[in-house]
Amino acid sequence: MKIIMVFLISIISLFGFESLSSSNFDEKIKGKSVIIDFYATWCPPCKILAVNLKDYNEMKSQDNVTIFKVDVDEQMALAKKYNITKLPSVVFIKDGKVKDLQFGVLSADELEALSQKHFK
Repeated sequence: MKIIMVFLISIISLFGFESLSSSNFDEKIKGKSVIIDFYATWCPPCKILAVNLKDYNEMKSQDNVTIFKVDVDEQMALAKKYNITKLPSVVFIKDGKVKDLQFGVLSADELEALSQKHFK
C-alpha cells in the first residue's frame, strides 16, 4: 500500500499541485502549513508563478509545506472568501489561519523566504 501511495504522489507531482474546491478546502488544509495559488487558466502571470512554485517545491527547506491550487473561475466562493482581487494571488495559511496574502508573481526564492517567515 505504501508503494502505491508513493507512486501516486509522484504521478500527481508530474501534473502539478492538487486543486482545492469549496467542498474539500477545509479538510485538505486542516492542521497544515499551506501555500495556496489562486490562479486562472487564461492568466499569463499565473503560468509564470506555477513554474516558480514547482521550482520552490523542489528547493524548499521545510518538508511540512504543502502547495495547493484554486482556479478562481471555478471556485469563485473561495476567491471571494480570501479577498482575491488580483491574479495571481498566493495565500499562506498555517493551522487554518491566514498568515499572508501576496499578489503578483513571486520567485522561488521569495516563496522560500515567505515560507520561512510564516511557517517557522
